[in-house]
Amino acid sequence: MKKVLLILFAALVGVATLSGFIGDSERREKIDKATTPEQLAAALVDSGRLQVTLDKGVLVINRTVDSVLTAGTAVSGFNINTARLVPAVFAKFPQVDSIVFRESGPFRDIRGNESTQEMLRISFMKADANQIHWDRINYDDLPKLGEHYWMHPGLRRALEPSR
Repeated sequence: MKKVLLILFAALVGVATLSGFIGDSERREKIDKATTPEQLAAALVDSGRLQVTLDKGVLVINRTVDSVLTAGTAVSGFNINTARLVPAVFAKFPQVDSIVFRESGPFRDIRGNESTQEMLRISFMKADANQIHWDRINYDDLPKLGEHYWMHPGLRRALEPSR
């Protein structure tokens, strides 16, 4: 059974990786053509529904996903999107002084009720983000690099090793 699950997981990772390469030129074109921070955010962030607003120098990006494979993939995807988004927006749009990136997704409580709730949140000020060598960071360090970082307690529990 473990071998079957490992094979299925490897296949999913392979398909995800391949689809990332296939869409790379299309993504690059969207990034290059972006004339607003909202368009750039939409081009950089993988899948999900986006709501993006820019007000008084603060870019707020809310991403909602319909499903999450595991807590680990949710955090990894969020970190990758953050590392793509933050330096690109600050480099291309001087009117953006800070970025707040939030991700929401599905949760099920102990009674089996399902809801969509905020899973992760991080913010960066331009001055702090400009001190980071984004191409050399470990994505797991993003919570320490961001101005404010928050993780849903249920997601945090799911990441803890079983006792």
